[in-house]
Amino acid sequence: MGRLSPKHKPIRVTVILLLALIVCSPIMLIHPAAAQTGGYYNKSFSWDYNGKHWDWNLTIPQDLYNAYKAVPVSTRTRDGPAGYGFCTTTNDVYIQNLAKELNDTSNQQGYNSYDKVSFVLAFVQSLPYTSDNVTEGYNEYPRFPIETLVDGGGDCEDTSILFATLTLIMGYGTVYINPPNHYAVGILGNGIHGTSWTYPKGSNSTYYYCETTGDGFAIGQLPEEFQGQSAYIYPIDESKQYVPSVVELPTIQPSPTDSGFTTQPTPTNSGSTTTIPGPSAQPVLPLSFNLISDNPLLFIIIAFAVVVSFVLAVWSVRKPMHKPQTVAPAPPPTVNPQPQESASEGGKFCIYCGSNNKVYAAYCEKCGKQIG
Repeated sequence: MGRLSPKHKPIRVTVILLLALIVCSPIMLIHPAAAQTGGYYNKSFSWDYNGKHWDWNLTIPQDLYNAYKAVPVSTRTRDGPAGYGFCTTTNDVYIQNLAKELNDTSNQQGYNSYDKVSFVLAFVQSLPYTSDNVTEGYNEYPRFPIETLVDGGGDCEDTSILFATLTLIMGYGTVYINPPNHYAVGILGNGIHGTSWTYPKGSNSTYYYCETTGDGFAIGQLPEEFQGQSAYIYPIDESKQYVPSVVELPTIQPSPTDSGFTTQPTPTNSGSTTTIPGPSAQPVLPLSFNLISDNPLLFIIIAFAVVVSFVLAVWSVRKPMHKPQTVAPAPPPTVNPQPQESASEGGKFCIYCGSNNKVYAAYCEKCGKQIG
């Protein structure tokens, strides 16, 4: 193929940029916060518990999310894993209403305390696992509960903080449990089958392990990789929690007329102060498969491949093209001329002086050089 002329390079670069934009545009529209233009984030959650499938639609104020998002990561992590009580926002009015709806729904189902906590645990476990390095660019980025809901998931400390906040508001004894390179929650209880820790040591308080990142883990069920491992137990100091400057919250209940958002809010009486619709139950249905939300790792691989392909394509255009080196043809082999006998005289031909000699002559009769 011929070499691309300089005047064609801008056209090729433009085509590559357009193709990359077309491929990446669906990816750029996935992030929930970036797609919002109004004052709310509309979020939908689905999970299964006790033979029922649950759907929940929430409308979360952007101002509240932004107030938490503005807290520097250095402030969140200044006390390490022992200080995540700073992110456990039990005084947040929105999270309080969230916990109230979960508790009221549990009461309507006739759940006991074990099932109430398990119901909330199943809700939190339904959130996708995402790595801080990928989503925020930090090795550790503990999210506030509002952030975890809006961002649509998080890693082990994020979902643990959300679960701990909800259960504390509902009145259950809660601590943080820190196995090696992991973060979970302990719920105060007794007579439950499973893994537990006594805290403080020598007391009668037993906290049962709750895994918030794995779907289907029951209270007291410890993942296999942490069995036999020691763990730190951290009490939660609610007095040190962060309180945002947002003092007046708009109505949290979603409106059925919001563009692009459909919901079936719980019917309320006139003058009702309920601000969050409770989750609705329906028969168990098979979970739908979503290529991106169900496979975040595959999404990351695809995005990385698109970026690498784009960089390589631009680099190949900008790389100087070298002319192929012309290989000179090899010279024909030299053939030593052989002495020829004169056809006219039948003698020996001298290659040095060109004279003819007698057939039996060994030296040229004219120049004296050896000819045969």
